[in-house]
Amino acid sequence: MIFGYDELKECVTEDFEQFYDMGFNEKQIFPAILNEYEHGADFCQLENICVHIFVALNYLEKGMKFDDIVKRLDALIENGTEKDIKEELGTLYTKFVADISRIGAFLLSNK
Repeated sequence: MIFGYDELKECVTEDFEQFYDMGFNEKQIFPAILNEYEHGADFCQLENICVHIFVALNYLEKGMKFDDIVKRLDALIENGTEKDIKEELGTLYTKFVADISRIGAFLLSNK
C-alpha cells in the first residue's frame, strides 16, 4: 500500500466529508472516493479493500445505506487471501479486524 493504514483511513474520511459537504448523495460519494484512489499507479488489492472498509464506516457514522459497498467488499476479500492481508498489514491487522467487525456487528444488529 502507498499509504499506511491509519493515513489512508484519514484521507478517505477527509474525502468522504468533502463530497458529503458538497451535497453528494450516498450513491455518488462512494464512486467519487474510489475514483480518487483506483487510478493511482500503485493502487493494490489491499488498498482497494481498505478504501471500501473506510467508506462503509463513514456511511455507518452518517446513517447512510451501504449494502452495495459491503457486497463489493465481500467479493474483494474473497479474492484476496486472509494470509496475504495479515502479512501485509502486520501489527495493524488488529485495526483492520476491528474495523470489519464494527461493520459486521452493525449489519447483524439490523437484520
